[in-house]
Amino acid sequence: MNLWIFYVGGYVLAYAVQIWANRKRGEPFDDPEFLYSDKKIIAGAFLWIIGGFLASFFVPVNFGVFFYIGLIISIIGMAIGISALYSFANNAGLATTRIHRYSRNPIYLGWTVFFLGLTLIGWSESIWSIIFLLYLFVTIPYLHWTVLLEEKFLADKYGQSYQKYLDETPRYFGIPQK
Repeated sequence: MNLWIFYVGGYVLAYAVQIWANRKRGEPFDDPEFLYSDKKIIAGAFLWIIGGFLASFFVPVNFGVFFYIGLIISIIGMAIGISALYSFANNAGLATTRIHRYSRNPIYLGWTVFFLGLTLIGWSESIWSIIFLLYLFVTIPYLHWTVLLEEKFLADKYGQSYQKYLDETPRYFGIPQK
């Protein structure tokens, strides 16, 4: 068994919840205006998803202590992301309640935690495990870059209400400043 099963499983689950959230909300939470504002955003997302899949395809799953620790961490990451989608589904406009009160970017946080868990699930001294670890190290700055672009977009779109949210809520995780 290889890591791609967990990788694809995570994406399928997240996508299914995203479809549900978009239907419940009545509009996509991924603002098309942002997604298509810069070709680098779409290209980066495509390369990130395909790169992770290709790397995970060759990483064997090792059923040991790291597997179970990684599985728990991956489930926590998915729970963070799903709770963010649930929050989006129940908010029109800017989501600032539930998990978004503690993190402005819980979906990106959830993906990072999920990939950390996957890295542990497949951890060994093989070259492919090391390549997947490098993928994790590339994921972190890529997601941060996306967050910075999104923050600028949301500041332009929501103005003062977003600035207030920026001042009160940590970027990734923490105690609200209110």
